[in-house]
Amino acid sequence: MTVARAARLSKQNSPRSADRRLFCFFGNVIIFAVSVVDLQTYSAAHTRQWGARLGALLSPGDVICVSGELGAGKTTLATGIGHGWGALEAVNSPTFVFVNEYSRADGNRLYHVDAYRLRDAADADSIALPDLLDNPNAALLIEWPERVLAALPPERLWVALRWIDEHTREIRMESCGPRYDWMLDRLRDA
Repeated sequence: MTVARAARLSKQNSPRSADRRLFCFFGNVIIFAVSVVDLQTYSAAHTRQWGARLGALLSPGDVICVSGELGAGKTTLATGIGHGWGALEAVNSPTFVFVNEYSRADGNRLYHVDAYRLRDAADADSIALPDLLDNPNAALLIEWPERVLAALPPERLWVALRWIDEHTREIRMESCGPRYDWMLDRLRDA
């Protein structure tokens, strides 16, 4: 696909949201509404570009969960997120080390967790996930978050990627909490 065609498709393919909301319940009580943004990307560069837009919105305390099958583009999106956040180091997959730490010029950190080889929330303790979540100077990006779901805070941004074909990915972003509603509002305007 040519760059010009990808750019045309990108302009045609702004996020579809139609102000859709899902609701998170605790028993019979609505805790918060979940805002949803769906989009498609047409190349690895386009996926990284959306990641960079998201990364530029991150603040310490944010939790971004990135799910999808092998080859769906999780690490490609994470590379863009790290770039947009301002990581001083190259962002790559932490599959064999579980956690990569990236610094930013202001001293804040981005922790990139790959939970693929973890079985459950108990395994999350073994990589100090609770400590990473409690760090007031860090944002957290988690690939394969469904493996440690019980250890995650209820407020987070959930990003699901789906492989369509060699170049195309479908991305669904669901906010859980007001901070993440704000993020999706900014992404809709991008």
